[in-house]
Amino acid sequence: MDEATFLYKTFRVNEDGHTVFFDYEVQHGGETYQLTESLKFPVALQQTAGQLAGLRALHLALGISYYKIFVAPRITHPYQMNAAEADFWNDIWRNGLGEFLYQNKLSPERLATFAPQNGTMFEKDTDTPVKNAAILGVGGGKDSVVAGELLKNSSVAVDGFVMATGEQLGQAKAVADTMNIALHVVERSLDKQLLELQEQPGAYKGHIPISLIFGLVGTVLANALDRAYVVVANEASASIPRITWEHGAVNHQWSKSFGFEQKLQKYIHEHISPATTYFSAIRPLTSVAVAKLFATYPQYFEVFTSDNYVFRIDPTKRPNARWSLESPKSLSSFILLAPWLSEADILRTFGQNFLDQPSLETLFQELTGTLGNPPLDCVGTVEELVLSLNLAAQQGKFANSVLMKLAAEQGVIGDKDWQTELDAMLALQSEQALPEALKNTITAALQTGVSA
Repeated sequence: MDEATFLYKTFRVNEDGHTVFFDYEVQHGGETYQLTESLKFPVALQQTAGQLAGLRALHLALGISYYKIFVAPRITHPYQMNAAEADFWNDIWRNGLGEFLYQNKLSPERLATFAPQNGTMFEKDTDTPVKNAAILGVGGGKDSVVAGELLKNSSVAVDGFVMATGEQLGQAKAVADTMNIALHVVERSLDKQLLELQEQPGAYKGHIPISLIFGLVGTVLANALDRAYVVVANEASASIPRITWEHGAVNHQWSKSFGFEQKLQKYIHEHISPATTYFSAIRPLTSVAVAKLFATYPQYFEVFTSDNYVFRIDPTKRPNARWSLESPKSLSSFILLAPWLSEADILRTFGQNFLDQPSLETLFQELTGTLGNPPLDCVGTVEELVLSLNLAAQQGKFANSVLMKLAAEQGVIGDKDWQTELDAMLALQSEQALPEALKNTITAALQTGVSA
């Protein structure tokens, strides 16, 4: 039997209060590896109850990057944990690593599990006053632009934050500057052994629930800044799995889904601080509705990007421009925005016509549901993309482009009235976890935006 074990050791706050070290140990194949990841916060942490409880949760969450290397059958950690919290982390492991399991053809039974245990206690924050203010996760894409502009027009003061691995900020700084909000940068440094260990025989690579980590980083930062809200920009379609296989549905965006949002919101209230609320400001919007709203903010057209490849850890694998032909999200974004921007603005935004690239034929067919499975990426649903293509075709946009012609040949584009589908996509979706104090204001602003 494989006696490999993944051990959570401790976390340590540096004397200056800015840098936190998270220590792990991996026992595998007769070898023992000591691993340390660090986060550098832009403000000093005061190590209040809420901040320490948040760092404890981050210690558990960050460990998933190192646990998945060998998928040890046993986990040990030093913390007090009841049955409900063990269930939370087991759910994170099972669903957050769903794509990882699928890609590596591993059974969920392979995963280690958390169990109730005694250990070091961390009390949640109970009396820290907070301001009616928010910190918004700024990824540099159209979703966070829409969320940020929405918050700016509400009664809530807002700053931005980004978690940067190494020096890479993507377009977050440019977007925050355009939005005229402060940007708090949390610097993440992975253990340098990670890439080396992933190349060993029997090691695994794959997707982790990064939005879990992002949400908890925001929670610690909000607590340090006395802010009431940690706001993200996850739309309705993030909840929809794109692939089903023998062990169930696989959702690349599971840690952006509504179900996850509810779980993390509850976890933060129960284990970190009842005064800190995590939520998505655009959950009631489809990707089509987000695109329509984004099109009303032309000041961002030449500064934003929704290309995830700019955040790759290896700088040699990042695109030189804001958009790349290799990224499914770039083509998806082009299609979603096509009905709402003029051809000139689309070309100015993307730098080229993505619908006139023969090299994208296979990806285009996957995105539109005519070939294989949709790519595991943060892309629009088949229904959203097909509707967007038909709206653009009715407007006569890019009619002579290679992929528009292919869509017509394959019946993706057709002569029908798409108003019913458009109305459904622009209607506010029912799922949302907006805090009561902001629900009416945000809902009214969303309704006004999609109806305009």
